[in-house]
Amino acid sequence: MSGGRSSAGLVPAMLAALALRASGLVPRRGGTRGGGADSGEPKGPGHETRDVNVRNTALVMGGLALSAVAVVGGMVLLMNLFAARQRAALPGLTPQQTARLVPPPPNLQPDPYEDLARQRDGARAALDGYGYLNPAHDRARVPIDRAMELVVGRSLDGGAPR
Repeated sequence: MSGGRSSAGLVPAMLAALALRASGLVPRRGGTRGGGADSGEPKGPGHETRDVNVRNTALVMGGLALSAVAVVGGMVLLMNLFAARQRAALPGLTPQQTARLVPPPPNLQPDPYEDLARQRDGARAALDGYGYLNPAHDRARVPIDRAMELVVGRSLDGGAPR
């Protein structure tokens, strides 16, 4: 490790280079230089073949893609394997853990939405219906719309109508 860099990536790179050379995909250094028959110089109209070897580049890219797929597949396989082992190692649930929990009595309001709807219906019936306000029957309750019809055109001071 020099200059703060790790050499952990150097070993796999060297092994990959040796494997490529052994397979014949990458030619060894040396050979003829300076325009010989094997230098890759174009012999006629076309493109230069000495800069990029498309076949080798495609094979390297394919190898990298297959390596990535193999690594991801291996990780998924190992994660599923370890999760299954961990689940198998856990003890089973006791009856107390699987029992349905019911809060202790008194259950004062088991269905609050129904109670609220019932209260609103009662309030709406009191506003929209006729009835007495007290047991002596000396004050009556009338619907709001009817009360507004009775009040329209009268003075609110208790005087004579206009």
